[in-house]
Amino acid sequence: MAQSTAASSGEHRGTIGALLKGLQLLDLFSSTQTELSIGQMAASLGVHKSSASRIAATLAGAGYLVVGSAPGYYRLGQRLVALGTLARARNDVTEIVMPSLNALVEATGETGHLAVLRGEDTTTVGVVDGWHTVRMHSYVGKTAPAYVSSMGKALLAGLTSEQVRELISDEDIEPRTEKTVRDVDALERQLQELRETGYGLDDEELEIGLRCIAAPIFAPDGQVDASISISGPSQRVTLEFAEQLAEHVRWHAWRASVARGTTRVPDGWADPPSKPPPALSHL
Repeated sequence: MAQSTAASSGEHRGTIGALLKGLQLLDLFSSTQTELSIGQMAASLGVHKSSASRIAATLAGAGYLVVGSAPGYYRLGQRLVALGTLARARNDVTEIVMPSLNALVEATGETGHLAVLRGEDTTTVGVVDGWHTVRMHSYVGKTAPAYVSSMGKALLAGLTSEQVRELISDEDIEPRTEKTVRDVDALERQLQELRETGYGLDDEELEIGLRCIAAPIFAPDGQVDASISISGPSQRVTLEFAEQLAEHVRWHAWRASVARGTTRVPDGWADPPSKPPPALSHL
């Protein structure tokens, strides 16, 4: 069983190792793995059985686990249900994601966007202005065809091939520039690359002189229901620096996903970042 990524993504300075192990243990449970043995916990966490037993006993004593069907087996406890009810009461995507978007803009200086998919279009539901003198200006409510937007592609990448083709046909694609994707087959190749790298690029496909880099926001059930991006002039958001910028976009998108209660990415997606990216060298 693979170790959960949500808690391990926080393993950097300022954290408490024992607490992280406890959180990682909780993240091992899933809809298909509702009960775990001490041996399974130890193997997944990479610790001795005695350590896994102490962690599980501590969590059980606090109500986060309960004894399972046999000695040495545990299930999730009702304390988590109570906390989940509180969390769901404030599970507005915009409210949860905006702090991560603000942090992304602070780190990169480029204008940040939060978007959702509505039909075949991407709709901007949150904007944070960049701090560069020359920057992209945008607004809440702005729409664009999903196939031409990095945010749109990040959202489409969360759909199956059949779902993408139900939304978009070759006839629906209207090139905005000479770099715009021309057909659904080419779009699907871009979506597969996005899943493999964890981020999408709009390389002057919507507007010449503008580049955008986006990453998906995952819901707790693994669905991609939002995405964030940064956008800026192509002379500053160069292809040379795109990968460095993408590390920041991916990091903050994953932190937003974790804030929503997400513990892992679906099969077929790049592993989420495990540590904060270094400061940008060109700023």
